[in-house]
Amino acid sequence: MEEGIEKRKSKISKFLFGWVKDNYDRIFLAILLAAFALRLYIFFQTMHQPLWWDEADYLSAGKRWGLSLDIRDIWYYRRGFLFPLISALFFKTGLGETGIRFLEVLFSTGIVAVSYALISKMFSKKLALLTSIALSASWIILFFTGRILTDIPAAFFLLLALLLFWKGYVLKEGNKFLYLFGFIFVCAVMTRMQSLMLAPPFLIYIFIKEKFKMFKNKQLWITLGIFLLLLVPYLIIYSTHYGNPIADLASHYLGIGSSAHPVSSGNVRTFSMATFNYFKDLPYMVTTPILILLIIGAIYFLNDLIIGLDKVRKDEILSNKLFVVLWILSLFLIMGYIGSVSYVEQRYVTAALPFLFMIAVSPLILFEKIISKYLKINKRLIFVGLFVILIAMMIPNFTLTKNLTENKLYSYYSIEQAGKLIKADSNSTDIIMSTSLPQITYYSERSVYPYEVHEDGINKGDNSLLKYSEGEKGFEEFLTDKKPKYLMTSSIFEDYPTWILTQGQKEGYNFIVMPFFNSSIVYDAKTNQMVSLDLKGEIKKENMTLTLFFPKSVDEINGVFIYKVEYNN
Repeated sequence: MEEGIEKRKSKISKFLFGWVKDNYDRIFLAILLAAFALRLYIFFQTMHQPLWWDEADYLSAGKRWGLSLDIRDIWYYRRGFLFPLISALFFKTGLGETGIRFLEVLFSTGIVAVSYALISKMFSKKLALLTSIALSASWIILFFTGRILTDIPAAFFLLLALLLFWKGYVLKEGNKFLYLFGFIFVCAVMTRMQSLMLAPPFLIYIFIKEKFKMFKNKQLWITLGIFLLLLVPYLIIYSTHYGNPIADLASHYLGIGSSAHPVSSGNVRTFSMATFNYFKDLPYMVTTPILILLIIGAIYFLNDLIIGLDKVRKDEILSNKLFVVLWILSLFLIMGYIGSVSYVEQRYVTAALPFLFMIAVSPLILFEKIISKYLKINKRLIFVGLFVILIAMMIPNFTLTKNLTENKLYSYYSIEQAGKLIKADSNSTDIIMSTSLPQITYYSERSVYPYEVHEDGINKGDNSLLKYSEGEKGFEEFLTDKKPKYLMTSSIFEDYPTWILTQGQKEGYNFIVMPFFNSSIVYDAKTNQMVSLDLKGEIKKENMTLTLFFPKSVDEINGVFIYKVEYNN
């Protein structure tokens, strides 16, 4: 009996710690535990914070599927559905939002673990160890660990896919790793469609190694087959909403050709200086101390690659460096092109952070060699010193994480409150109109439509909404047809049509005008004190009566206004 238990303990220990083989691995284990602790801190700080638009988009779909809610399907089918599908399992099993938030912690910690394994195989454990310190404290990863978004899970899957590719294709450790690469890469794409933009580095690397012989590689064809086969269900669902997936993806994301369901995003896809916006944002992404290291590191890292570019095919380190450059360029340039103008979302390039930090810390190894050679100081002592210096250089990341987390902690609280108030007051079949579509859907668990119903039908590929006219006329048709019970608007969150709400400034006053509700509020622009309040408690229209549901008093005014509707027939 005792012997059997000891064997089990031994197996568990081997599974968890069998990879720990030297001092680098032992130090990394301590770093990984520290990274997990940091992420747990973020988890407990943010576990009750209101959801942003994108968060609610994923979770409202997951809640609808998991709890079998009979409400409107607002899922945006251009997005991969793996994350809401996973979320549905959490709601189904009762783990809910808290469980999903903890899952983000695991994915976030997993990025650190996978990056260490990957860089160890591509370059060295010493470089991987230093990278893991910076990666553990990155403000981008730490802050977004507290947000239920797909960037961190997708980055984890992408980096895991790359590790499997390296083990299976580059290091020839077994074809099973190559086939698993195909499976995990699908998981990345199904989590976040933009993951497809990282296919070119793999293809270019393979072509450099094999040239046209790649087309005769049986294992590569099997891997491609696995990838395409697993992608088929998503492509079928996609095509039912937007037609040809390839044509629509090319049009929507890259601006190539035309789509049957265009989205009015306001961004024209053109190659311009805006394409380089993510490079311009590097000082903010990594903070100034690390940026200085990154510049030095880029020169040090790229020097041999530029000089020996013609040797890339035969030199392992050079080909590895080229892959890293292709990986970063693909993410930065394509995201810059897609975003256009001045739009930058740091979380979109999470998968590039391990390599960015790797390049940034690479000069530290050079410094270690120089100091050891000329000052005759013990290498271990030097490494410990550099270790401490790197941690100190990451302090601005900790500070930024703390400030951002605290500042954003209660954003969208009033939207959460509105959704919950409506849920408590309504029946499951009642309809709500609000531009805060996913948040109100998630918190109210009711069917929600925006005021621009026709445009929403185009954006979501929902043909049932195309029967309504565009603009205000379509809204009036929808009122007559669907008879929504609650009409919500906000002067703070999301944009509303001008016939519902408009804001402006005139002669030293800020004003909010709600034409449909025949109401207005005026504030002093300097003091932000309310100087005029004309918020109608009851509004009678031709075939309906609107009663102010929220706010109930002046003290409750928080930028959100809800009217309850009673129809005459």
